Amino acid sequence: MPRPSSRPVSLSKRAVQGVLALLVLTVTYQVYDRMRLRMSGAPRAALEKLAACAEARNLLGEPIDAAWWGWSYGYLKVPRKSQAWSATSGRVDWRMPVAGSTGRGVLHFQGEKINGFWVLEGILETEGAALQTHGCAAL
Repeated sequence: MPRPSSRPVSLSKRAVQGVLALLVLTVTYQVYDRMRLRMSGAPRAALEKLAACAEARNLLGEPIDAAWWGWSYGYLKVPRKSQAWSATSGRVDWRMPVAGSTGRGVLHFQGEKINGFWVLEGILETEGAALQTHGCAAL
């Protein structure tokens, strides 16, 4: 009858497990952070402001929306006892990839939520161009 091996787990196997655990934690945090941000309404408000900008539509094409590929990061702060979706105040500073029918870029937006409404300013960065949303001419 064979005896089970009582050899200790090798160091390389533990290192691989540690790296995988760190990767899972990083991805979980990124998903959690993006969920909180989306529930806050800030990205939708920033995209609506960008879509109303004629210069942004010329650079990216229509419709303008968050790109499915790219790194999105930043911070969202709401009062400690509030949920992201129901807070009447808060601050955001975020970068996210955006795309239209003819181009891609990164939208860096920041602002405050005052009385339940986001007041945001942003900068759209594309290859060779940077556009500030507060200087945009809407339709």
